[in-house]
Amino acid sequence: MKVSKKLVLSALTAMTAFVLVACGNSGQNPSNQAAQSQASSSVSQSSETVSSNSKASSNTNSSVNTSSSEASTSSQTAASDLDGTYKATHEGDALTLEVSGNKGTLTKVERDGDQEIEQVQVDPTNQTMIVGDDVKRYRVEGKQLTLEDLSQENDDDDTIVFTKQ
Repeated sequence: MKVSKKLVLSALTAMTAFVLVACGNSGQNPSNQAAQSQASSSVSQSSETVSSNSKASSNTNSSVNTSSSEASTSSQTAASDLDGTYKATHEGDALTLEVSGNKGTLTKVERDGDQEIEQVQVDPTNQTMIVGDDVKRYRVEGKQLTLEDLSQENDDDDTIVFTKQ
């Protein structure tokens, strides 16, 4: 992947230099035209090198595209593996996490009966969830989903273990 980005960047740089040299030649005095012509020939040589490199890398790009699509498929699979309802208790509160795709809700029922519902966004690539305004890292082990607050202090215990229902 890095090779193709460098290749594209080199090609764009070479083409930009070539266009600037070509546009700059009109209305120039003869001494500047000689210097510009040398620059133009070196840009042409770079362009030829870039085009031969792009032919060689076309096979590499197809394998990179295949692995990229496989990676995105596994991310989508990871998100759909989370689908379902999870329950936990934390500090005396009953928590219910419902996930469908990359979205969900976290319902918190406090001891006194007050209920709070927060929206959840799932990022399977980074294994994070945004619960309300808080970013949490998650991991799944069997039927257990563990949420850890990324901003927690060492002495805080903001790790919640949910069980899939």
